[in-house]
Amino acid sequence: MDFGALPPEVNSGRMYAGPGSGPLMAAAAAWDEVAAELGIAASGYHSVIAE
Repeated sequence: MDFGALPPEVNSGRMYAGPGSGPLMAAAAAWDEVAAELGIAASGYHSVIAE
C-alpha cells in the first residue's frame, strides 16, 4: 500500500477506524501456542535421539 498517494487525513482516519490491536494480539497468542508445541516436539525428538 502506498500511503504517500493518499492525503494524511485519509491515512489517519483509516488507522483510527481499523480493527485495533485485537488481531495482532490473537496472532501473537497463536504463535506462542505453536512455539510451545514445537518445544514439546523438540523435547520428544531429543529424548529419542539421546537413547
